[in-house]
Amino acid sequence: MTRRRPPGRTRILPVLLAALGTSFVACAGPADPLVGEWVSVGSEDTRMTYIFEDGGRARWIIELAEGPDTSEVAYEVRFAPTPIELDVGPWSSGPLAGQTLFGIVELQGPDRFRVDFEPANPDGDGSERPGTFSEQAVTFVRRIN
Repeated sequence: MTRRRPPGRTRILPVLLAALGTSFVACAGPADPLVGEWVSVGSEDTRMTYIFEDGGRARWIIELAEGPDTSEVAYEVRFAPTPIELDVGPWSSGPLAGQTLFGIVELQGPDRFRVDFEPANPDGDGSERPGTFSEQAVTFVRRIN
């Protein structure tokens, strides 16, 4: 005696699996949550803006008395370690010329993060990277998605 399945049941399973897969992809969020424009907050020091773009390129804008100074630089972010690792550089000009900033990042929500950097030789192993956040850490909030 063979057992019969109710009609249509074999067609529902593939549709259900496809729908679940789509919802997991939609919930995953952007591949790089840092992509966008970020401005420093809560500091009496000079105001800074980072604009992280897809493809590992960023612009850094620092507000100086004589006007804004903009630098373009590469960046690489690794989300797997805790804290998140962020390397910015090597810098081709300015006070950081010839160096890379090795940093740690804490995402404090979709529109806020803090970062702490140490500059070093870009050919180094990143051992200069801070292990914990110091008083030099800077908080950024998202300006534009």
